[in-house]
Amino acid sequence: MELKQIDKTLYKQRLNRFQGGLVAMLFVVGLAASSFYIELFGNPDGSNFIYNLAGVITAVLSAILLFSLIKEKPYMAEIRYMWKLKQELNRIYRASRKLEAALEDEQNSEVFHTALVIRYFSLHGSRHLYQLEDNTLTLDDLNKQIEEFDERLASLGKTISTDDYRAELIQQL
Repeated sequence: MELKQIDKTLYKQRLNRFQGGLVAMLFVVGLAASSFYIELFGNPDGSNFIYNLAGVITAVLSAILLFSLIKEKPYMAEIRYMWKLKQELNRIYRASRKLEAALEDEQNSEVFHTALVIRYFSLHGSRHLYQLEDNTLTLDDLNKQIEEFDERLASLGKTISTDDYRAELIQQL
């Protein structure tokens, strides 16, 4: 996965519209479906919990269907990219124990180099994500980690780029 420069303002605008539309859709469809189910099958004097739950389930299924229809549209490109970046960073995080062990094992040069590439992508991908989402609370700490890691790479005589990263590398740890 490559780190792309995207328009932060456009991304935030589209994300906010998408999330707002999703919430409105869940509310309207859930309420309408619940009312419809209660009108058809409900008991005026009893509990209609099942029909309310069916309305919520209908709304969620409608949202999933809508998302599957629009996810490949150009309007969703920035949102889809950020979603994929978050998924990839999460995959790296889940392999962090193996990654830390591989970063300590300088004797196994192939695995060590793979671990360096993964860590480099993880750090720079996280910074990219934090900057686009205005997560400034941890950005200073992350920049410090990147600086320390870059110093380690320099002392090892290694040159690594985010373009060196591929998702399959995690399996090689």
